[in-house]
Amino acid sequence: MKLVIQDQAMARALQPGHVLHWREGVPLTLAALIRERVLLELNRATDAAGARPLVELGAAATEDPALSERAVALALDGFRRNAFFVVVDDRQVTDPDTVIVLKPDTAITFVLLMPLVSG
Repeated sequence: MKLVIQDQAMARALQPGHVLHWREGVPLTLAALIRERVLLELNRATDAAGARPLVELGAAATEDPALSERAVALALDGFRRNAFFVVVDDRQVTDPDTVIVLKPDTAITFVLLMPLVSG
């Protein structure tokens, strides 16, 4: 099944982002979902308009497994530091070990937070 992962930054409209191919009913943890999202970003040839990646490591990460794993680790660290949060079916998932069972109508949204700038 194909699931569209949406992004939302600040109060902007939802942006369709990545398409996750997964088998219906097969569970995965939130940490695994974040991992899949990062790997999709690294393997994607062209960026969606206005999309902001969870981790920016450049094109070299697509060819270097160590850099790919570093990108995943950075994204998980960002999640723990509240750089973004994840909503699955209108429910915020706060624990990376939470098991999610995906269905064809599952809605996944990554809400990307912008750091405040002080003057």
